[in-house]
Amino acid sequence: MNRREFIKNSLGCMATVVVGSMVPGFRVDASTSSVKTLTIHITDALKDMVTHNAINTAQCHFWIYKVTADSIDIPAECPGPTIVTTAGDLITLTIINDLDEHHSFFIPGMFNSGSIAPGATITRSFTAKTCGAHLYYDNLNEPVNRVMGLHGALIVMPKVKPAGHRFTPYDKPQANVQKLFDDFGSSEHFPGLAWEEGDSTPWSLNPAVVNCPPFRQYVWLTHQASPNLFAEVANLPAGQIYGAQAFMDAFLRDPFSPTRANRIPQYFTINGQSGFFAHFNPTITPMGRVGEPVVVHILNAGLWTHSMHLHANHFYVTSVNGEVQEDPIWLDVFDVHPMDRVDYTIPFMRPPDLGTPRAIALPETPLTALSGAPVYPPIEEFNVFMPPLGTKAQDIDGNDVELGQRMSPMCYPMHDHSEPSQTAQGGNYNMGLNDH
Repeated sequence: MNRREFIKNSLGCMATVVVGSMVPGFRVDASTSSVKTLTIHITDALKDMVTHNAINTAQCHFWIYKVTADSIDIPAECPGPTIVTTAGDLITLTIINDLDEHHSFFIPGMFNSGSIAPGATITRSFTAKTCGAHLYYDNLNEPVNRVMGLHGALIVMPKVKPAGHRFTPYDKPQANVQKLFDDFGSSEHFPGLAWEEGDSTPWSLNPAVVNCPPFRQYVWLTHQASPNLFAEVANLPAGQIYGAQAFMDAFLRDPFSPTRANRIPQYFTINGQSGFFAHFNPTITPMGRVGEPVVVHILNAGLWTHSMHLHANHFYVTSVNGEVQEDPIWLDVFDVHPMDRVDYTIPFMRPPDLGTPRAIALPETPLTALSGAPVYPPIEEFNVFMPPLGTKAQDIDGNDVELGQRMSPMCYPMHDHSEPSQTAQGGNYNMGLNDH
């Protein structure tokens, strides 16, 4: 396609498509479930990043993987859709390069399209292997093509539960990781559910609320976008290539400019979203009760390091760059470097400020609330209002307004401890990589 015939792409979030075997309990749109083939157009898009008005267009030019699943178009977005499959499934890809330079589609250790010439089409198949999270991306002219937007996440799910054990997200987990997942839902320390278990108990006092699904997991695909630099790359004459070193120098080292007249990143995103749009997105923000463990797959497709810090609950680092950890460490912050793949396994323990006899839910602490109510499910929190229910105030029209607010669900932030990445070149905090 002509480089200036852009796809107008408003704020969305990367879709999920399941290929091959159905993955039980994974949250997907039924219309895109269990497809057999994927058609991938390597093309470009102009995306509204945060706001769009006459003063600040807040747009950025990306190269993107635009995917069709069994003839159903997946909304165009950067990053590409999350592809979920099951170990051992055969995936067939037809890849068309609509741009005017060579591009590729690459999954380390699993698939390599090789260089695809402008206007060319290839069709190839590969077998999904190595359970866990993988980055798919364009590995030509590293890192230019990947950072320009040609990247996405692939999740390979295990097919068979190990004999005598619970499911984990991995093929051959180390003994301590397996024990962690075995303990979820079956030990005093981790009351509630195993990772692969759903829940028939209502979320809250409202019976209409959907129950908890099994295999709870999220993808946080981080990236940084520079509208000025990306426009330079996208508008080069056909056949010219932007050098990798020049790209990195501009992206990482251009002098700061109060008018944004430089080429360092202006947007820091998770799954293509930043600020408000990230932390109010249910596909990004983990939501759960005490006793509903989740796995968060964090992949860094960009060039800046992020330090993801979680409040109220620590997490276990169970896998780093495909290597299942021998002794998963319990942390509240961990660095995710460029091209890293890190799994946070969050136990959703009772936050220590919610009250147990010793004020913290350690293994030797009886897991009951001060009132004697069980920790799981947290009925005590469902019934707590602040100020007390029945506290009224009058609005400007003289009408009584209820002030009591239910304390559950309670919200706790995650944010990046690499603080400069949250300023978006001097913009307010809510335009950077932010709290969820």
